[in-house]
Amino acid sequence: MREAWDFNESTESLAGFVGGMERRVWRGLSLRGELLALRVMQAADDAWLRGFTVGARQRWGQGRIRPLLDVAVGLSSATRPVPPRGTTFNYLAVIGAGVEAPFRSAVVFVTGRWLHASNNGRAGRQRNPDTQALGAVVSVGWEY
Repeated sequence: MREAWDFNESTESLAGFVGGMERRVWRGLSLRGELLALRVMQAADDAWLRGFTVGARQRWGQGRIRPLLDVAVGLSSATRPVPPRGTTFNYLAVIGAGVEAPFRSAVVFVTGRWLHASNNGRAGRQRNPDTQALGAVVSVGWEY
């Protein structure tokens, strides 16, 4: 993921792994939980951001390829301040959109995502920069 717009006077890139579970609760609606481990490449020393999110995913249609939308919120902790003038503890917000395409026994998601990380002003106005990152997520899931 790459920072989409720069309100924090630095540019960050994020890459890593996201793992999670979901449970369909009604028609195309699922409740989800994810764990994140992301490397944050930034102007100061790089950091590892670890966190979790909870949210929902909505799918539409019954065809071979179905559009989807997901939203989630969560918390994170980093090894160094993210972004550099920020803090190690941040709130997370995630919005994603994409398609779901079944492939044999696995389900493949190709999704574009926006990730927002901010401390919501907990450490004062001068230490409340945020990261607004856009990127692609390719994931594989199994039904059991």
